[in-house]
Amino acid sequence: MFRKNLLTQLIYRMVLCCVSALAVLLTFGIFYAGKGPNTLTWEFLKYYTNISNYFVFAVSVVVLADTVKRVRAGEREGFCNKISLLKFMTTVMILVTFLVYLILLGEPFTADFWRNIGNLSYHVFAPLLFIADYFLFDEKKSVSIFAPLFSIIIPLVYVCYTFILGAAIKDFEYPYFFLDVNELGYGGVVVWVVILVAVFTVLGYLLWLYNRIVIVDGKLKLDLKNLKWLRKPESDV
Repeated sequence: MFRKNLLTQLIYRMVLCCVSALAVLLTFGIFYAGKGPNTLTWEFLKYYTNISNYFVFAVSVVVLADTVKRVRAGEREGFCNKISLLKFMTTVMILVTFLVYLILLGEPFTADFWRNIGNLSYHVFAPLLFIADYFLFDEKKSVSIFAPLFSIIIPLVYVCYTFILGAAIKDFEYPYFFLDVNELGYGGVVVWVVILVAVFTVLGYLLWLYNRIVIVDGKLKLDLKNLKWLRKPESDV
């Protein structure tokens, strides 16, 4: 089965790492297709899109390294379960980046959207490749029922981080309209945060449910047995 084929996983993850590395470079604003060179400033660190792409690259490198290690050891089938919880959390994180940009922030029906290599790299290609890695190659029943709740932690830390920047820096420009306390007030921002946390949770549990779908006697089955706090994969092969 191709899902367990480590050579297939290796080739796919090499492509993923290359695309993700390009996306990370583009987030620094060193060059920007169609707009001319930009001056590098610290502001690339205030965007959730950028931070989520850094997580994607770091996790992809660790998983690729584990895949390489196993292939070099002579293994040809199996699953790489290194940092499986962090990988799941990052999958939820980058899925929200993808959806929020396409639905709330981006203009995917304009030509400029598709001409911008930066947009395509860190909003579309890197996110979709990383999300597809979860669907294609993650071991079934390897994710804890509480993993979607853990996935909320990083976004909430980001919200606090943005509030701190806003309070500490004069004339700070908030990266997203739904976090702009100058326009919405803290009450309005809290409403948006609650909405986005709900979105994170729902998407997380949809991904978790997919992880519990198994094939039994040629039929798809949702396996909800033996749920534990931090369930370990049933096998590592």
